[in-house]
Amino acid sequence: MKNTINNGVSGGRSDAVSRSPLIGGIEGLGCQATLALAAGVTFLAAICLLLNGCGVQRIGSRATTGPTIEFTSVPTAGAGNPEKLSAIKGRVIGAQPGQQIVLYAKGETAWWVQPFANQPFTKIQPDSKWSNSTHPGTEYAALLVGSDFQPPLTSDVLPTAGVVTFAVTHGEPAFWQTWWFPFVCVIAGAFTIFGFHHLRLHQATRKLNVRFEERLAERTRVAQELHDTLLQGVLSASMQLHVAVDQMPADSPAQPALNRVLQLMGQVVEEGRNTVRGLRSPSESADDLEHSFSRIPQELGIQQEIDFRVIVEGPALPLQPAIRNDVYSIGREALVNAFRHSRASNIEAELEYAANQLRVLVRDNGCGIDPDVLDSGRDGHWGLSGMRERAERIGGKLKVSSRAARGTEVELRVPGRLAFEAPGSNRSSNWFTKLYVRGKAASKPEHERQAG
Repeated sequence: MKNTINNGVSGGRSDAVSRSPLIGGIEGLGCQATLALAAGVTFLAAICLLLNGCGVQRIGSRATTGPTIEFTSVPTAGAGNPEKLSAIKGRVIGAQPGQQIVLYAKGETAWWVQPFANQPFTKIQPDSKWSNSTHPGTEYAALLVGSDFQPPLTSDVLPTAGVVTFAVTHGEPAFWQTWWFPFVCVIAGAFTIFGFHHLRLHQATRKLNVRFEERLAERTRVAQELHDTLLQGVLSASMQLHVAVDQMPADSPAQPALNRVLQLMGQVVEEGRNTVRGLRSPSESADDLEHSFSRIPQELGIQQEIDFRVIVEGPALPLQPAIRNDVYSIGREALVNAFRHSRASNIEAELEYAANQLRVLVRDNGCGIDPDVLDSGRDGHWGLSGMRERAERIGGKLKVSSRAARGTEVELRVPGRLAFEAPGSNRSSNWFTKLYVRGKAASKPEHERQAG
């Protein structure tokens, strides 16, 4: 803001610049998208009001001798709008009785007396303050004159004859013309995009959770039906067949065939139980995957000596319920294949809880998988294709690599924002959580658990 003071009738002009902009900081957004958006808009509105109000107080330069005029409120800059009137205020220091203020507003080229040609004088109040209205102008001038002064209606330059002192100031720019307005618009746009992105992400997550819970309930129902109907029916038939075989003569020619049927039914029952276990969801604890994977050899009834261990890297984080179920199913399928078909002497399951992802790696030193089976799967078997479908469904990536006599590796990676539950509804952002988890993981040594 520029004030120009001229002392005396013919004195020269001197410019004094005084600017005190308020630069507000931008506070961070919360995790909840609607709260973040509302807080951002409210904060930006406050910034606009504060920055726009910085021009209310203006300090004029005081002359060494004689009266001094100061502006305390200046309208916005403009020109060519005769219908608009705005308030202009100030004060005079050292005015004599009978002296008055004459206001001028500068148009595109000339100065015009304000507010009207027939009302050119502004009275000075007893407290030395003055106020009046003015039409828009690029600059505004306040002249301290005597009671006999005759102001011209318009002039290319300000009148000096009969003027005791005067002050000139530039009109305040509209808030959309200020230097800070583009920055506020950019920040407001970023906040809006950020808020709507998280809102859409929150809505999509809710929909996925509903679908996952429905699928989880359906899996539990199917497992219950298999256990209560099919398995129970096969067990009942097997028991009756056992009774019939026990009552047959030892030299009966049908007994070997019936014994083979009993053996086959036992295998069917065992495989059915394993299938039901795979359909049922593991428990809800954060270290559930480690314990669930550790129990697989016992569930399969593995008798031969196999070096099996579960390795956990990083602090165990709670998983989304449906995500945990699919991750467990993929890992279990990989371990079951390794125990049953790889002929390996060493099998490892590695769980890595990182800040940005969940990683599950199952590796063995067995015979490997045939390349044709690795690409298209085995006829009548849906293990590999089922794992790939599950991984795609939960937004993860599955990689299976195998070489003859060099073993097999099955690796699953799931993004952390999909796999892990939020640690709290009031966390500030995913970025803060990643730093927290990363620091916690760095301070905790790798944990290995021998299982089997």
